[in-house]
This record gives sequence, C-alpha cells and structure tokens, in this order.
Amino acid sequence: MIKTLLKFILGFIVGSFIAFLLVYALGFALETMNISLYESESDQQRNFNIFIVISLIIAVISGYFATKISKKTNK
Repeated sequence: MIKTLLKFILGFIVGSFIAFLLVYALGFALETMNISLYESESDQQRNFNIFIVISLIIAVISGYFATKISKKTNK
C-alpha cells in the first residue's frame, strides 16, 4: 500500500513538473511573439486558476498511470 502511494506521489510530482514546463514554454513562445495573455488583474487571476486546474488534472492522471504501469511491471 505504501509503495503504491509513493508511486502515485512520484507520478503526481512528475506530472506537475511536466505541466509547469509546458505552460512555461507556451508562455515564453507567446511572449516572443508579443502576444499578451492578460490586460488586468482579473485576467491574470483567471489564467492562474486555469493553470492550477489543468496542472491538477495532469498531475492526477500521471500519478494514476504511474501506479497502473508499476502494477503491470510487478506482475
């Protein structure tokens, strides 16, 4: 049980890191093209909320798959 939880947490962390890198790269690319994603503080808050939700979804999915993959390799 503890090993499964640790594998999920490791997958969660890896997924969070990947989500951060993807958003960072997208933001960098848009900045180099002079595209602004926000005009006001409320736009910034909206973008941050979207990032949090998407990161959470990606992290949970990657944690789930890390657990499932490890169970398949242990059989």
